[in-house]
Amino acid sequence: MKLVIREYLASLKERGELDAVLPDLLTELGFTVYSRPGRGTRQYGVDIAAVGMGRDNVQRVHLFSVKSGDLDRNDWNTGSPQSLRPSLDEILDHYITSRIPPEYASLPIAICLTFGGAIDEQVRAEVTGYMNRYTTEKISFEEWNGDRLAEVIFDGILREDLLPAPLRSHFRKSVAMVEEPDIALDHFQRLLRALADTPGTTPAQRLSQARLINICLWIMFVWAREADNIEAPYRASERALLEIWHLLKADIQRGGRGADAAGLVINELVELQFTIWDTLFEGKVLPHADTRHAVSSAVGSHAAIDVNLKLFDLIGRLALRGLWLVWQLSPTTGPVVLSSAYLQTLPAELSVTTEATVNRIDRLCQKLMAIVGNNRALLSPIGDWQGIDIALAFTLLACRPGAQGAIDNWVEELAKRTMFAFTVQDRYPTTSHSYWDLVDHPSEQSDEYRRGATEGSILYPLLAIFAAARGRQSIYDELAAFKAEQLGHCTFQTWLPDEDSEDNLYLGRDNHGAALTGIPVTKGTQDALDFVITEATTNTHYNQLSAVRLGHWPLVLMACRAYRYPVPPQTWRDLLPNLRPSMRRECGTNE
Repeated sequence: MKLVIREYLASLKERGELDAVLPDLLTELGFTVYSRPGRGTRQYGVDIAAVGMGRDNVQRVHLFSVKSGDLDRNDWNTGSPQSLRPSLDEILDHYITSRIPPEYASLPIAICLTFGGAIDEQVRAEVTGYMNRYTTEKISFEEWNGDRLAEVIFDGILREDLLPAPLRSHFRKSVAMVEEPDIALDHFQRLLRALADTPGTTPAQRLSQARLINICLWIMFVWAREADNIEAPYRASERALLEIWHLLKADIQRGGRGADAAGLVINELVELQFTIWDTLFEGKVLPHADTRHAVSSAVGSHAAIDVNLKLFDLIGRLALRGLWLVWQLSPTTGPVVLSSAYLQTLPAELSVTTEATVNRIDRLCQKLMAIVGNNRALLSPIGDWQGIDIALAFTLLACRPGAQGAIDNWVEELAKRTMFAFTVQDRYPTTSHSYWDLVDHPSEQSDEYRRGATEGSILYPLLAIFAAARGRQSIYDELAAFKAEQLGHCTFQTWLPDEDSEDNLYLGRDNHGAALTGIPVTKGTQDALDFVITEATTNTHYNQLSAVRLGHWPLVLMACRAYRYPVPPQTWRDLLPNLRPSMRRECGTNE
């Protein structure tokens, strides 16, 4: 186990990885961390500053200067500000004299050389000489190398009372099997579920459990990155974030210092999930979005069903990341259309950040549209439940006026192709989730089989709702006629949270929520849109979800994507009324 941790530490990058993990390790050791890594501010050589007991039981100010991997001659002193020695010089010359808080000024100081690997023997003498030369009665030096950090993790955050032997076994297997994502995820979920079943009885215990999951996910991700297969940690990151939200939400609601600490752990998990997403999508998917059939070909299977399933899953993941960006600019209750007029209401002092975020949203919308346009399988869903991923994509596109036109084209193609497939009884959307059912679908060409495979639908009402919202009456009327003539047996429906959803949604349990059935789609009207908007504005259970009340509504969508719940229509209550094209159409951020 220590070898696994040691290899993980050696593989961490300095910025955003090793320095992101270390504060949690120190907190679990009883340190008070008063300065964390920052961007855009001068840190005078100190990445992390904390107060705590050393190995000799003396209370000290510990100043950590962090580097990644092994410490060799290039990392020690090349004249670059990124080398370790210039950072230590800054600590001695500036930080100690002017940056330590007054309440800690009388304490002895330990300058901690921190790196995930070991010191190269060629530079060992220089490092030792430097430490001996500048050691005084008040200032000492400590080496926090990979072995010491592994010991801290193993005996601290992964200690026996937090991670007993059976769970430790599941954790090892989840790391060892990262190249078999389904197996790795199964073992990681057993670890998560054990914590969900036995939550800590105090806020401090629950924080320790959350930090445990954070470090376990980091280790899994780094090993998967080395194996060049990020699938397992991506899926694990969604479930970990949802489980930890469920674990800490009550502490966040109470407010105070405990809420701040819980919020910090949630933020660390969100940032880790983004890091994993970036590694997967920015490195492997988005560079090929504009090439025809490139993403389809990369699925690595000759079976059309595998390509179909993977592509819809991919657009759901892409859309969800875009919606996290939308969240940064939207009200706490849900997404809105990020029009020029709305963006001008945001604080002027954040205009540079706002513009950068909008540009990232627009880029993801463009990449999403390119993937759909270049991979035609995304026009022919095989599972009705793939409407979940389509709904997430529609939601993202609806948030930017310049991308809303893509909804029109996609809705039209989806509607026409699925209706044609149903008519000719060839690979039309089915309600079955079974992989082997999907492989054989349709296993027979009979009206009885077809009725059984299409007893209910979330896909067709979704298409009707967005067609009506966009003013595409002709498409809406085609769907209405199709429903009347061919789908009289099919229940048009969607899903709503209920009073039990708060206790079950984030854990993926099935015994909650309510079906909104009987969604009307009538020719010459927009009754599906009116029906859903009315329900979205009158049903209050969505507003009572902790993720919505506490301003983290993307967690609801993440739970829907991960556990396959339809996107609740309350998500669109501020979008649908504002989607109809105007005479003056916005393009990007310009009206």
